[in-house]
Amino acid sequence: MRIPVLLYHSISNDDSNVSLSINQFEKHMIYLQKKNFKTINFDDVSKKKEKSVIITFDDSYKDLIINALPILKKYNFIATCFAVSDFLGRDNLWDMGKNNYVKKELMSKNDLREWILNDMTVGSHTHNHHDLTALKKEEVINQLDKSKKILENIIGSEVTNFSYPYGKVNNLVYDITKKFFNKATTTNRGRFDINSHDSLLIPRIDMGKKLSIFKIFLKLQTHYEDLKFKKNELYL
Repeated sequence: MRIPVLLYHSISNDDSNVSLSINQFEKHMIYLQKKNFKTINFDDVSKKKEKSVIITFDDSYKDLIINALPILKKYNFIATCFAVSDFLGRDNLWDMGKNNYVKKELMSKNDLREWILNDMTVGSHTHNHHDLTALKKEEVINQLDKSKKILENIIGSEVTNFSYPYGKVNNLVYDITKKFFNKATTTNRGRFDINSHDSLLIPRIDMGKKLSIFKIFLKLQTHYEDLKFKKNELYL
């Protein structure tokens, strides 16, 4: 059984490279509804469920509360946002210097609580959004441990899911992640095959751009993305 795990960042009409327009995002949700997809959380993955899809957002931008949440609620969908614990209420400093950089506000602690109160899920995206593969063992442990504890204290429940910043993971990072989280997502392409893919190396489908209905169909309901999966891309 293959589950499409959709990857988004910001839902906004600004000109940021990480943003998908509000109308385009709703178009995606309409497609899911018409095709009878049911959104689930990572903790609810089951071999018995058909037409499942998991919606994820990296970085926890403020516009998820303003723009994405009302649309998700409108179509009775749930989603997971991966938050950077040291940047809550701040902005996307890690993107500074990139082409077409747009300063974007991130969710605050209260925003995360509101997200949870609306039946959504919070995961960790480290404490500082560093490339974990460039850090020493103690630094990687600190990034994961701090983020997990801070987020759990804010939302009042366990944080079991993780997203690697920039999708980067090596053997050291993998081994440490296994001690803190049950599941972890990458930027490797493909639908999540629960029978063969590692639960700490979950591939995702990038949906953060304007897509035709046919392209959405190809990505979610055919082997289009699966064929792009690279087993050795993650250094393991």
